[in-house]
Amino acid sequence: MDNNPSPSHGGGEEQREDSLRGLAERLGVEMRDPRWYDRALTHASRVAEDGGAGGDYESLEFLGDAVLGLAVAHYLFIHVPDRTPGEYSRMRAAMVNRQSVGHVGHALDIAPLIRLGRGEEACGGRRRTALVSDCLEALIGAIYLDAGWLAAEEFVARVFHDEFLKARRTDTVWDYKSRLQNHCQGGHMGLPRFEVIRSEGPDHLKEFEVEVFVRGESAGHGRGRSKKEAEQNAAREALEREGITLR
Repeated sequence: MDNNPSPSHGGGEEQREDSLRGLAERLGVEMRDPRWYDRALTHASRVAEDGGAGGDYESLEFLGDAVLGLAVAHYLFIHVPDRTPGEYSRMRAAMVNRQSVGHVGHALDIAPLIRLGRGEEACGGRRRTALVSDCLEALIGAIYLDAGWLAAEEFVARVFHDEFLKARRTDTVWDYKSRLQNHCQGGHMGLPRFEVIRSEGPDHLKEFEVEVFVRGESAGHGRGRSKKEAEQNAAREALEREGITLR
């Protein structure tokens, strides 16, 4: 497939470009070449009806998915420091799943600008979350190609702001160590103390066991493939012993 943008054929090209420029302005993006954006918002069914002219969003979606994942990973690394790879992966997965991306796409109201074939239109494709999600990822790919990494990263940080907040709230709920520290401080007990009491196995398969002390007494044990994971599990057990409801 030729990955260079091709102009849309058929009537209404000028009107289409005006609509795309209006979208870019509304999204706070400086558009240089509207053909990338046209392609990002064109379904394969429409390309088939046009006799193969132009291109559809699928290859741009592939690129945009990678750009989105990197932008989210970078944001989490900077704004939610000192997490384990597993914790970062869980937060990122919550943000880049199809439902979340589709929700952002619907909020940005990109659906009216998606070009569909008649059959796809008749089936209500414009309302499908999966389609809107795919097109938003393709749009991110278009922004990356048209304006560069910094513009794409800024766009993701801005339009996914609410999803970032949700991910951070979810992480806070799971972060049992922080919850235990807050519980102890609130009860004037002093901070909990974590000690590694065992580590065994080769470096690539090492397992840790951690004991946590509250009020100077053993309050819980936890195991994990990393010290941080073991501490989290020990803190969870301590919270349960303290009668804290975990959800």
